[in-house]
Amino acid sequence: MVMGERIGKGMTAEVFGWGEGQVLKLYYDWFQLEWAQHEWRIAKAVNDAGSPSPRPIELMEIDGRLGLIYERIKGSSMLALMQASPQEAVKLAREMARLHDEIHRCAATGLPRQKEIMDKAVRDSASLLKDRASKVCAYLDALPEGNQICHGDFHQGNIMLSDIGPVVIDWNNATSGQPASDVARTSLMLRSPFVSELAGEGIKAVQYEMHRAYIEQYMELSVTSLAEVEAWMMPVAAARLRENIPGERVWLLGMIEEMLQGKG
Repeated sequence: MVMGERIGKGMTAEVFGWGEGQVLKLYYDWFQLEWAQHEWRIAKAVNDAGSPSPRPIELMEIDGRLGLIYERIKGSSMLALMQASPQEAVKLAREMARLHDEIHRCAATGLPRQKEIMDKAVRDSASLLKDRASKVCAYLDALPEGNQICHGDFHQGNIMLSDIGPVVIDWNNATSGQPASDVARTSLMLRSPFVSELAGEGIKAVQYEMHRAYIEQYMELSVTSLAEVEAWMMPVAAARLRENIPGERVWLLGMIEEMLQGKG
């Protein structure tokens, strides 16, 4: 097979055309085999379970570099469409909710456990949380387990709008767990002061309406309640601190402190 044109570049890999209807995600030479195998296992698990995701085809090595072949999804991201047409953002936020609910109706074996991943993220943020870290972890431990597929980073930039319908990409953070936690993270991202700046003025102007539309539509479709989503907000916010998103630290710490005081 002859490698086609480069169509993308990220922090861990380049993406090339690969034959008819396929792409090659070619990792940089420092990328470890176990990391590539992890992505392969997750991609296969979520796709086999029926989630709207690109089909993984093969894990291979080319000239000393690891690569994953996926089916090619032709289209634009939902974020790009929102940026080009902010007047469509609220309608697209409802589509986000429908897609998220579709994912949460799927279950898969072999995925990392959501609470274990979140507990580690909170502990990794202990230098920022200080004595609050142990309190958040104790609270997290008491929350219910779940077995549904959770994307772990569900936002407009990870939704491709294609001829065959919306397809969700970037499943590396996928876990098996509680949909309410996954919704809490998306809610947090939709309200983030940083994300609004990154997305542009057009989206920033309708940020509140987008968030409300997403939450209301999801609640209408799902058996998950708003109270269940809110119950996950504190550990989700604490886990997000590890990502060190510019402009979010003070906002997240204030939110966590307020919620801890409310539960004290």
